[in-house]
Amino acid sequence: MVVDGAVLVGALFGLIFVSAALQSLSGFGYALLSAPLLTATIGGAEAVSTIIITGTVCDVAILAMRRSVPRPVGREAWALAGWSVPGMLVGAWLLAWLPATGLQVFVACVVIGAVLLRVRSRERGVVVRSDWAVPAGFLSGALSTSTSLGGPPSVYYLVHRDLTPHAMRDTLVTVSLMRLPLSVAALVIAGTWQTYEYWPPLVVAALLGQLVGARAFHAFGSSRYERVVLALLVTSALVSVAALLIG
Repeated sequence: MVVDGAVLVGALFGLIFVSAALQSLSGFGYALLSAPLLTATIGGAEAVSTIIITGTVCDVAILAMRRSVPRPVGREAWALAGWSVPGMLVGAWLLAWLPATGLQVFVACVVIGAVLLRVRSRERGVVVRSDWAVPAGFLSGALSTSTSLGGPPSVYYLVHRDLTPHAMRDTLVTVSLMRLPLSVAALVIAGTWQTYEYWPPLVVAALLGQLVGARAFHAFGSSRYERVVLALLVTSALVSVAALLIG
């Protein structure tokens, strides 16, 4: 199906706006909503670079516009970011190797898996050991450079580390920013860094979405964190399946 250029850019503007609002509200999920549709419309490589660029702008805005000083849990952020490095190299290789259809199937499976893990992780009574950061970081890094969906493994780990919604959101955003230069380097080395030509207006969409999401978080997000995130993940899973069917 051929989509008019102006219509496509307008649709992607709305997609990035909603994704940024989700990210600001929950601390993750930016790519869970945007990756399936971006991959289906502009291709896997351009989708990953677009999400990295616009998602970084959103993350910086989240930390810079906090009403209080951001308080990420440093030891958790360093562990997840550090162990994600070897995973990023594996993910960049997967992005270069997987065909377009295979990448869409992979994205859909990751999003659906994230929903199932989140349902299980709602029971917060169990606190896992810190060494679980090793597989969580590796998987997060691999998914980050192959599909830009690096959030689920980190979320599943951190939700069992008994963090408050504010601390969890700040830690997830910090990990994302710490991985940024390594993600770009891995994609460049693998030859899969391709920039979408209309990314500047999408940056504007990310900033506007972040502003709306931040207001929603302060209004009700922290008190209804679990339900909000689960509902958004279910929506993302439905979007990923729809994108696969129409792709």
